[in-house]
Amino acid sequence: MRNSKVEGIILRRISFGEADKLVTVFTKELGKIKALAKGIRRIKSRRAPHLELFNRVELVLHHGKTFDIITEAKIVNDLSGLKSDLKMSGYLFYLCEVIDKILPEHQPHPEIFRLLLSTLSDLSNLGVDAQEKVKKFIVQLLWNLGYLPKGEYPKLGVTDFVEQIVEKRIRSKKFLEEI
Repeated sequence: MRNSKVEGIILRRISFGEADKLVTVFTKELGKIKALAKGIRRIKSRRAPHLELFNRVELVLHHGKTFDIITEAKIVNDLSGLKSDLKMSGYLFYLCEVIDKILPEHQPHPEIFRLLLSTLSDLSNLGVDAQEKVKKFIVQLLWNLGYLPKGEYPKLGVTDFVEQIVEKRIRSKKFLEEI
């Protein structure tokens, strides 16, 4: 079967060629994947609003040789309540950056996907301590991936621990500190 239907969250988008974008999506079924959205940068693109950052989407993918190609996209949840708040947007950027950097490609992690959906749902509620929720998610992510024994917490800060694992800086951390 050359086509598949998946549900996922848009983590990252990069311009690719003249009118395309390379989209990183964390899916329940396939794990983290990179898919090509052809023609998305054109003004009349019908898929452009569906493939915005942090959107929870249903995608139809055509499996190509190098990249999967997004043939259809439909928004399930656009998290507009979180996107409209600058501080919450910062936490969304942070979550997406950590997930993008720490998860390997093409390895399904349905428990992490469910945990992310639960965390995003919790962040949508008013009065929730967003910083604690995000920190709790990252620690549970580290437990599920085996970087930390269950029940143990990093001796350094959570972000510093993740940076040591991926050997790259988490750039959105600076943004969160400045807000």
